Amino acid sequence: MAFGFFNKKEQERTPGEHYYTLTVKEIVKETPDTITIVFDQPDPPINYKTGQFLSLILNIEGREVRRSYSLCSSPYVDEDLAVTVKRVENGLVSNHLNDVATPGDKIRIMGPMGNFTTEFSKDKKRHIIMFGGGSGITPLMSIIKSTIHAEPDSIGTLIYANRNIDSIIFKDQLDKLQTDYEGRFRVIYILDDAPINWQGHSGLLS
Repeated sequence: MAFGFFNKKEQERTPGEHYYTLTVKEIVKETPDTITIVFDQPDPPINYKTGQFLSLILNIEGREVRRSYSLCSSPYVDEDLAVTVKRVENGLVSNHLNDVATPGDKIRIMGPMGNFTTEFSKDKKRHIIMFGGGSGITPLMSIIKSTIHAEPDSIGTLIYANRNIDSIIFKDQLDKLQTDYEGRFRVIYILDDAPINWQGHSGLLS
């Protein structure tokens, strides 16, 4: 969730349906149960907005299945497209992708779609406050990077809850952004099961 982030015009926009076949460029292991799938941009490239999602279309066990995953890449920063997939218990697609997705794979997608976005401008000056838990960080990562690079006078605060320290997706990237952009970006971690030497917050985010 990001307070003050949407505008009415964006919420009323109806997305179109566009299909592409993308090539997997890289698989990044984020946590023991989460991967980021990086796709090469096709030619011409796919235009998308910060916070949107792709629907992946796969053939698993002889049937077509579709699942939607938010883009963690930013159109202002990243040359490639990327989505992050966390295993879900008994999840057909999430487990399949975590087990077998490999660089060079071709995956059909629909999108990009979604209204969890806003217009960025170098003339804006705002404080974007974001709350996320677990894999809900995915679109927020796109928002964070876009805000830092597209709005030099804006700042962002992320309050991010996870089960334990090993389940924090993008932790190294978030820590680096906080260091590199001190005063402009801050992340507050909250752990359900914090270790004894944990210096941050613990408990449930509600």
